Amino acid sequence: MLDAVEIEVTGGEGGHGVVSFHREKFVPKGGPDGGDGGHGGRVYLRAVDDIYTLEQYRSKTRFRAGNGGHGGPNLRSGAVGQDLRLDVPVGTIVVDADTEELVADLKHQGEEVLVAFGGRGGWGNKRFATATNKAPAYSQKGQRGERVHLRLELRLLADVGLLGLPNAGKSTFLAGVSNAKPKIASYPFTTLEPMLGVVNVAYDRFTLADLPGLVEGASEGYGLGFEFLKHVRRCRVLLHLVDSSSPDPVTDYELIEGEVRAYDPKLEQLARVIAVSKADLDPEQAEESAETLARHVKQQVHVISAEDGTGIEPLLGELMALVKAERERAETEEPEELIVLRPQGRERFTVHKLEEGRFEVEGRRISTFVEMMDTGMEGSRDEVQRRLERWGVARELERAGAKPGDTIVIGDVELSWQI
Repeated sequence: MLDAVEIEVTGGEGGHGVVSFHREKFVPKGGPDGGDGGHGGRVYLRAVDDIYTLEQYRSKTRFRAGNGGHGGPNLRSGAVGQDLRLDVPVGTIVVDADTEELVADLKHQGEEVLVAFGGRGGWGNKRFATATNKAPAYSQKGQRGERVHLRLELRLLADVGLLGLPNAGKSTFLAGVSNAKPKIASYPFTTLEPMLGVVNVAYDRFTLADLPGLVEGASEGYGLGFEFLKHVRRCRVLLHLVDSSSPDPVTDYELIEGEVRAYDPKLEQLARVIAVSKADLDPEQAEESAETLARHVKQQVHVISAEDGTGIEPLLGELMALVKAERERAETEEPEELIVLRPQGRERFTVHKLEEGRFEVEGRRISTFVEMMDTGMEGSRDEVQRRLERWGVARELERAGAKPGDTIVIGDVELSWQI
């Protein structure tokens, strides 16, 4: 199963503003009436409880929200682009893959986080009309949507995780109580990656994960080591299966528990249910193994057989009760503030001299405005010049030594500087 994936999400492009002048009978020289483009759609991630893995993102990893519509005459604004909501399992961690910063930890059903902004719609020429410029013949292009690379990781892999030595009967148990179809064979390490199933108990249900078999030294990375133990910490409850035919069930149990404690002592706090498996092979030996183990751990040990159903119903009932208790406890936790990929703080800009006669201006607001202007339209470069003067950029360029005719780089646009 897939429990980590990288995807690329992109907000929709903003629609273009339009150049238009009002024309109707008896009004031959109406003013500008070009409408604005619509904003592009945004991309959200939403936590839901009816999917359990990230498998849906295995084949498709790029997603884009809807584009905004273009503006029209008579001050008609373009339609706003459709937002895109991507569903992920509850317990998904969202990380910016480029910066490694946490974006959100979606712990609760229905939580949403905005992960990519749509582009701003371009202004129509009506927006640029002033007392001194009554008939602007230029407009703005729509802004590109924000593109973000994200890594999705499942922190909560399953409600119940199966512990046990290789060939302890975990895959057989999973196949017997759920809808999963794991590979089953009479040799160790049949399971090399987690297998997830859904278990129905009366009107409730929980997810059950068959985790790869653990070996001695796993906490130091031997065998499937760290990969196995990483999955253990992503479960609410643990079911530890011990092979009833083992000559020393206590040693088998302690080997697993010891590796888990060595990896992360906090894992000892997870609720555990213990059962000896394969009771159908030798019922008397299974009962003896359970009694021996119960004296050691000082708690009930179930005797089960996934083959003939022995002890399965009470075991599932206890697991369901523990899972419900853990879910209720999780709901009472204070949710962490969801982080949004959003520019923070006051807008600033900087001016750099790249080489003789070439300067660069950096600043989100300025770059966005200039890139959206169609500098091929008559008068648009004059508008850019006026904005740079109004925002104090012209003054900083002069301080940096910019002279008329020098090249000014702003985002993807290059301008010939005029003072």
